[in-house]
Amino acid sequence: MNFQAQAANEADFAPPRFRNAPIKSSLTSVEGLPDKLKIFRITGSKYWQVRLYNLGRYISRSLKTTDIDEAKEFARVFFDSLQEAGVYKLKVPKSSALGEAENQRLLFDLVQEILRFEEEKVKRDAIKHGSYLMTKNRLEGHIFTFFKQRPLNKINTITLEDFVSYLTQQDLSAATIQGYLAHVRKLLLLLNRKGVLEAIPPFPKVTSQVHSRGAFTVSEYQAILRKSKQLRVVVYANWVADRKVWIKSAFHQMPVEMNWLIRFMVYTFVRPGDIRQIKNRHIEIIQGKHNYLRLNLPEVKRHNAATVSLAPAVNVYKNLLAHQTARGYGRPDDYVFFPEETNRRLILDIVGWLFNWILYDLDIKQGPHGIDRTLYSLRHTAITFRLIYGGSIDLLTLARNARTSVEMVEKFYASTLSAEMNIALLHGKRH
Repeated sequence: MNFQAQAANEADFAPPRFRNAPIKSSLTSVEGLPDKLKIFRITGSKYWQVRLYNLGRYISRSLKTTDIDEAKEFARVFFDSLQEAGVYKLKVPKSSALGEAENQRLLFDLVQEILRFEEEKVKRDAIKHGSYLMTKNRLEGHIFTFFKQRPLNKINTITLEDFVSYLTQQDLSAATIQGYLAHVRKLLLLLNRKGVLEAIPPFPKVTSQVHSRGAFTVSEYQAILRKSKQLRVVVYANWVADRKVWIKSAFHQMPVEMNWLIRFMVYTFVRPGDIRQIKNRHIEIIQGKHNYLRLNLPEVKRHNAATVSLAPAVNVYKNLLAHQTARGYGRPDDYVFFPEETNRRLILDIVGWLFNWILYDLDIKQGPHGIDRTLYSLRHTAITFRLIYGGSIDLLTLARNARTSVEMVEKFYASTLSAEMNIALLHGKRH
């Protein structure tokens, strides 16, 4: 007798599995993603699926691939999209600190999310690409180095004070530390929004002194112009021992252009960064009731309006243009200063070195308050001279023409004026 025969009603009690039910043997975790996220196969499809248990329910999606490695990559994209949309909320135990690996993974994801937001700002022209790069360097640098060892769900004021101490040990200025704290605030806001950090702690106060770049006096400015001519026949020889000489031999004597460059900066209020990118097509000579240069310079610090120069700048530019034309340059797309140098980033280093040569030779590298003077001090000199000798010029007009703000003029330029500098105004009488 055959006792292995199938029961007549067996099919009624053992129906086939649902077509969309996961095949248990196919459930697979993805490295670096939460354990509650799995990829799997179902009987009703040839494609891999992904699901994530979140906030009491499953979120599922077909990955449209039959390759398991490709499915894992698509699962990561799926998970990132849930995080960006704020659908996935990481459940972090409030009573215990995050583990080291979990903490670093979370910090990495947060940094990448912030950088995505910053990239979008660049695309909307809300910030410049340079600002994005600064944010990236700070988040991926000191901020990641410090906070990867601090549980992100336990950050408090003491943690932030320790971060300030850490940055201070890196010899960073108070102003730079303030910038780092601004980026940390973005990080904490995101942690709070995701429910990882219950509340944003009070930030420590970091105050910075206003150190304006020292302007030159009239006599110092005249001495600089004289020295820039005298050094044309002098070969620089004061090289530091055992240091490679990186300055090209063409600049071992002061170039004739340097005198024009110094005067141009003082008569036009331009920044040193403008020097490397000014082309002849950016400059228009205006002659009439008032003689001046109209400068349509590339945008800098959100300022893109045309500016005007003082009258002496016209002859300075004409002489410079004649000099460059005689050398085979002077075309609209040629650079105004050192057009033969194709590495325009190097120009600022070269000009800065040449200007320091002048200052050290005159022993005026440091101002009366011990602040180092640089090429930027010429811009400071230009604005200060206008404040002193510009008649009744108002700060708004001056600030707009210098492509800055009234606040910056008052904070960094007008703050260095003494009562004696404007004694004529103080002693003046109404008529």
